[in-house]
Amino acid sequence: MNGTGWLGSVSLAVEQMCAAEVAPAVKAQMLRELAAWYRTFATRAANPVIWESRLLTAEDLDAQAGRFEHEWDA
Repeated sequence: MNGTGWLGSVSLAVEQMCAAEVAPAVKAQMLRELAAWYRTFATRAANPVIWESRLLTAEDLDAQAGRFEHEWDA
């Protein structure tokens, strides 16, 4: 998670989620659910900067989930 540019409590929560002692598939599912939440709330943003930020966060979460899924398949 280091170097992604995430700030604040979201970054901390995601780092804790990724460090949890659960199966990679479970971590991936949790990250995908969080990404879906960000996409849902992006549609409610009146400010285009906030909209884009939420979509970029969702992309980052999906990418992290993909890494866990790859780890699980290996």
